Amino acid sequence: MRDRRLLERARHEAARAGWLWTAPNPRVGALALSGGLVAGRGCHRRVGGAHAEEEALRDAGAWQAGEAAPRPGVVDELVVSLEPCSSPAGREGKRRPPCTEALLAAGVRRVVVGRLDPDPRHRGRGVEALRAAGVEVVVLEEPPGPDPLLGAFEDALRHPERPWVLLKWAQGFDGRAAAPGGFPRWISSPESRREVHRLRALGDAILAGPGTLLQDDPRLDARPEDFGDPPAARPPLRVLLDPRAEVPPEAAVRRRPGRRIWLRAEGAPAQKEDPEDAVWFLPPRPDGRLDLVPALARLRAEEGVRRLFVEGGPRLQGDLLERGLADALLRYEAPLLLGGPVHALPGSGDPGRVRHLVDPEAARLGPDRREAWRLLEAPAPEEEA
Repeated sequence: MRDRRLLERARHEAARAGWLWTAPNPRVGALALSGGLVAGRGCHRRVGGAHAEEEALRDAGAWQAGEAAPRPGVVDELVVSLEPCSSPAGREGKRRPPCTEALLAAGVRRVVVGRLDPDPRHRGRGVEALRAAGVEVVVLEEPPGPDPLLGAFEDALRHPERPWVLLKWAQGFDGRAAAPGGFPRWISSPESRREVHRLRALGDAILAGPGTLLQDDPRLDARPEDFGDPPAARPPLRVLLDPRAEVPPEAAVRRRPGRRIWLRAEGAPAQKEDPEDAVWFLPPRPDGRLDLVPALARLRAEEGVRRLFVEGGPRLQGDLLERGLADALLRYEAPLLLGGPVHALPGSGDPGRVRHLVDPEAARLGPDRREAWRLLEAPAPEEEA
């Protein structure tokens, strides 16, 4: 009973984080104990950030700022909602060192685990590594079924052939993305734009379509420092859908340093690019649009992109959504009536292709309302009676 009560507290810590910030990683919570008493708490707050175990050890005083590893003798027991990771940093896009090594360095003698890792490549490996080192490990595997803490993580596991894809857009209250004759430079507020740059900084890559590149002339980089936040740990890769090589040499996205991947149609005009850039030629689909599936596969396999932030425009967003290539939606709604014919997220209007939204995350950002949802897998079509 004691272990289960502590596990519930660890799960409560995990729930403090939102999947919008951690996906495609799981939401994980941990408690560090000393002499049977809780001395530290932690959760995994954002993708690329400290894991829950590390946070709990730091909160307990076993891992001081600037130290390469925790000090032994401070924490003797740890309770964690998900099996500690054991794979080294750099493998399969992993950014953090293995938590099993941190626990061994801290001299932890007993670990209570809520669930084994649902990833079949790693399931049980963390527990085995700890037990092999003499640590007592108790696994309180919960009953099978959906776990709200692991939803986005399991979404990513279902599609290992491509990145976890987040579609983001801004709109007015009327669902329009632009007014006739153009619109102000920004639809969303400075508070919303600050969050967008924070989210960009978490992603491995940003994808934009030709409408956005030609009409908005974006830089498509992560600049949280412009809003008083720490700079991005590493700049996200910019992936630019430019089928006919129309983005001009003076475009902002070309002036900003950093590697770019250009997605072009086969037979597109030759265009001089920076030496560090890459050009990928994509085959057409029967409807004449470029097939993005090979590009997503290459981003995952060759570039290690696990989290892809898609910033429009509406046609690109709608296409990814209709083809089942999106995992989550992120909408910033400003208190504006924009009017005009441009819908923020067009769709087919086919009632047989309805997608359900789950796990809402909402916030007020200045005058704007931000909402995010995970997308449920499209159900198999029902047979006619």
